[in-house]
Amino acid sequence: MNKTKKMNVADIYGKFGIFIILIGTIIISAIISPAFLSVNNLTNVIRQNVTIGIVACGAQLVLLCGDVDLSAGSVAAFAGCLAAMVQVAVGNPVIALLTGIIIGGLIGFFNGAVITGCNIPSFIMTLATQQAARGAILTITKAKPISNLEGFTWFGQGYIGPVPVPILIWIIVLLITGFILNKMRFGRYIYAVGGNKVAAQASGIKVKRIITKCFTFAGLMSGLGGVVLMARVNSGQPNGGEQLEFDAITAVIIGGTSMSGGVGNIYGTIAGALFVGFLINIMTLLNVSAYFQQIVKGAIIALAVIIDVKVRNKSSK
Repeated sequence: MNKTKKMNVADIYGKFGIFIILIGTIIISAIISPAFLSVNNLTNVIRQNVTIGIVACGAQLVLLCGDVDLSAGSVAAFAGCLAAMVQVAVGNPVIALLTGIIIGGLIGFFNGAVITGCNIPSFIMTLATQQAARGAILTITKAKPISNLEGFTWFGQGYIGPVPVPILIWIIVLLITGFILNKMRFGRYIYAVGGNKVAAQASGIKVKRIITKCFTFAGLMSGLGGVVLMARVNSGQPNGGEQLEFDAITAVIIGGTSMSGGVGNIYGTIAGALFVGFLINIMTLLNVSAYFQQIVKGAIIALAVIIDVKVRNKSSK
């Protein structure tokens, strides 16, 4: 009987915890700053944090496998800046967009192939990629921003009717990610691999292939996120995307995805991304320093992981 109750606690946390936190954050933010609930503010908050939401979708697949990708921010800057350079060279925003996405996907595939082929811990490999990608784009651009991106900015600033284009892009990414996790065999394999790699391998699942595909998807999302980011700020910023991977991982973890893998859903990631965006916004409205904001986000990650470990330990007893 006790075990059943403890399992129910775990289920409640996994399904509803982040939504309760999100609603509480919105209420508190509205009390602290009446401007928070204005349509313009909420639209701007979501649009400004679309990049986090896009990258979080890729980060979720990797985390569901029990791995982690620390290279997302640098890959976003690398792919986004190269996309901006292509835009300047050929003047075609579609080609520039595809360039950024493909470059991100190739880097993600490289990460996954090396991790699975050489049995390297994912945080080590992606940390190396993080440093290499950032150094490479700073070298290529000589640390100077890329301007004259006419047409390219539509991906970050444009509208289709009343809906901002970046928000529409995020919605499409969410639908794709949700379809993968809920409707495809690939999604079921991801959960199986994250739950128990040995058992998944024994059941015939090609574990290394699944992990590589997840890292490839994460790279594609980093590339797309980088394009949207550079388009929104109207320049290719080689220093852009700093701390992006941590914001994305924060969104996924507080959304209920376990660091151990095998547990999580896209709805929690949506709520987690919105929570991170709203939290950053309210701290900005209150003139909280950027340095203290990093402390808050770090504390949130630690707290979310502690809760996850406690809940999983209780549910296993």
